[in-house]
Amino acid sequence: MKTQPKIKSRGGLFLALSFALVLLAGGAGRAAAEMKVVTLHPMITDLARQVGGDDVQVTGLMKPGDDPHHFEPNSEGMSQIHSARLVLASGKGLEPYLSKLNDSLGTGGEIVEVGRLVPSIKIEADAVFVCCPAHSAGALDPHWWHSIKNMERAAGIVADEFAKADPSHAGAYAARAKAYKSRLSDLYIWAKKEISRIPRNDRELATSHAAFGYFCKEFGFKSVPVQGLGRESEVSSQYLEETANAIRKYEIKAVFPERLANPKPLETVTRTTGVRVAEPLIADGSAAGVETYEAFMRHNVSVIVDALAGS
Repeated sequence: MKTQPKIKSRGGLFLALSFALVLLAGGAGRAAAEMKVVTLHPMITDLARQVGGDDVQVTGLMKPGDDPHHFEPNSEGMSQIHSARLVLASGKGLEPYLSKLNDSLGTGGEIVEVGRLVPSIKIEADAVFVCCPAHSAGALDPHWWHSIKNMERAAGIVADEFAKADPSHAGAYAARAKAYKSRLSDLYIWAKKEISRIPRNDRELATSHAAFGYFCKEFGFKSVPVQGLGRESEVSSQYLEETANAIRKYEIKAVFPERLANPKPLETVTRTTGVRVAEPLIADGSAAGVETYEAFMRHNVSVIVDALAGS
């Protein structure tokens, strides 16, 4: 007797198809639930990912090593911005194009200046360096992320903004922000312990440009920028003479280059004073291989301590 070919049950096939459709629908729902966020600074990109988790699709427009003082979104970046629910900027005047960008958004997404609500410091009028026109003496220092305490506050700000835009995940945003702030608190304790190895009379930070004011205030350093505020600033002979005099006056043990900065002013000063050149610091954001805020701070603290703590 011939055996009849097996025929799959229509009921079973229907159930399998239904189950597959349910899975697809669920996946589509999860994808649709992801809020799209565009960021304009590498440290804000990391912050958005820490707080947003799987509930937020984060697109960072700046690449590691880009200079935020000269960055402006290109046409591809503008396309990303116009499709986003939120655009996170650093603020405090770092992105001078924000007003123009805001006008272009119309009734679409919203720009959030994360640094606007964290404590500010001003560029000192009696500083030993000459500031560039974009950030003159008395203006707000835009490099607020060099303070770990400021970044802790920023985590709460981002969580609140995400919750306003996406209330269904408000609890998750708050929980992630709390966990991240706890890690940042541990980072602060570690940094304080490491920096305590540096004698107080050796806590002068001579850097390529004036990006470390918040770091210096938080950890008790005197800031001596060798090159003003820009990576590529032209430096006058008078400025270099003033800087060399400050290095001698404060008996500075080392000067710190900045990744991607023009090295010539530092080379001139070191030839004049004989001061040691330390490893490069990261001033304006991330660099290749150092793309999270925690890695960024650990790098800078370790380089500073290695150069100034002595044997």
